[in-house]
Amino acid sequence: MKNIVLIGFMGSGKTTVGKRVAAKLHIEFYDTDEAIRRCEKMPVYDLLQKKGKKYFEGAQRFAVSTLAQNENCLISTGGDTVMDEFNLTELKKNGILFWLRASAETVYKNTRHSATRRPGLANATPADIEAMMAERNPYYEQADFVISVDHNDMEKAADEIIEQFEKMKG
Repeated sequence: MKNIVLIGFMGSGKTTVGKRVAAKLHIEFYDTDEAIRRCEKMPVYDLLQKKGKKYFEGAQRFAVSTLAQNENCLISTGGDTVMDEFNLTELKKNGILFWLRASAETVYKNTRHSATRRPGLANATPADIEAMMAERNPYYEQADFVISVDHNDMEKAADEIIEQFEKMKG
């Protein structure tokens, strides 16, 4: 059976929604950033700082290609994962992609108190976030489904994903 793959900007709720969907469907939950952290034995941000972007991209590709081989699971991706064509292709091979679409205001609200976990947004304003989103949205638009998360009802978002996934299964 196909995997459910969640994509979207950081702070859009991929981990929160993903864990709910996985629990409701009784399937495994995987997070690409967590897989990288476990393999590299350091947080993603530290890995980027210490070993550089190229090294991180290699680690991300390894995590994605490994996780994408699973079946009947949920994979939550890092915000920039699908900006790499290799990763997007790997995830689409055996996955149905759901873009958790959030406004810049929602992302700002969800991330403003997590600067240590999301240093890339430490001093970002909603306008800064909007600019980053404009760069990433063309990649996110390649998802099979779009789920709006602006009203912060993560339970509703989880149910929408399950409903669409069940329809895809036939």
